[in-house]
Amino acid sequence: MLNFAISAITADARRVISEVLIILMTVISIAIIVIVMMQEGETGGVSAISGGSNDTYYGKNKGRSKEQILKRLTLILGAVMLVLSVVFFIIKPTAA
Repeated sequence: MLNFAISAITADARRVISEVLIILMTVISIAIIVIVMMQEGETGGVSAISGGSNDTYYGKNKGRSKEQILKRLTLILGAVMLVLSVVFFIIKPTAA
């Protein structure tokens, strides 16, 4: 069924769809790079050695922090990139 649906797409439409997908994947990959560069490094529990704790206002509201938003955005963009890559390789134009 899927093979029939894919074979119904003309070669020109496949070429256009492939170019659009490549542009989208390029934009998303650049966005992922920028978002990862904006994230702060994790301390790895160094504050626990010095007796620090997460009982601060920041520690309690960590889910709403900038770092958490950037992490979620990175995961979402990575998932979108994965889906676009699979669609690209399913629809890619065949060699003439």
